[in-house]
Amino acid sequence: MMRRIQEMTRPSVRENQKGAMMVEYAIIFPFVILCVCVIVYMGLIYYQQALLQSVVSENAQNWALLWGYDAGRIHSAEGIVGREAYESEALYWNLFTDVNKKNEYVRETIERQFLYRSIIKPVQDVKVDIAYRNYLVIQKLNIHASVSYSLPAKGFFQSMGLSGEISLKTCCEETIQDPREFIHNIDYLLQLYDETGARAWVEEKCEPLVKSLQKIKDYLN
Repeated sequence: MMRRIQEMTRPSVRENQKGAMMVEYAIIFPFVILCVCVIVYMGLIYYQQALLQSVVSENAQNWALLWGYDAGRIHSAEGIVGREAYESEALYWNLFTDVNKKNEYVRETIERQFLYRSIIKPVQDVKVDIAYRNYLVIQKLNIHASVSYSLPAKGFFQSMGLSGEISLKTCCEETIQDPREFIHNIDYLLQLYDETGARAWVEEKCEPLVKSLQKIKDYLN
């Protein structure tokens, strides 16, 4: 009788296996959830990086075509929307353009477009630095942008001496497109080339080379 009672009260093999599986699940499941959360977060960060690059590149290309116009009279995406905007471009605008005003307008446009399409909110506002370089013949527009996001368990990283944030950076450089201004500048340089006597000096120095090349050409023909 006692043996029968002991056999009835003794846990079965199946119950032991079930209990062991529950312990394993309790140990492994948090790590699985953590890995899934990390993968999802890294996917969001990758999206934000791609979005930042897309917004900066799009605005750099748009403003490379519209830099010579009044920023307050044009639309960065639609371009020239009226006659007044078209007339706002003046000859040799690159010598007198208000760079600071345009920089502020481009900076606000990039911040607005990026924040509107973002999935996660950054720690601070988007930092945008714009550099306009005038090389007389050509002009360059360079845009740098950076944004920071908090890492999960930020306090843990800070306790280890880290910032607990991840920074995304991107840049884009475009050549400002203004065919009319480019032609005027080249014509002006050619005029200086002729009037200063540089053309005659260069032709005199290159005359032996030209004769040698002509002889080689005649020989090959």
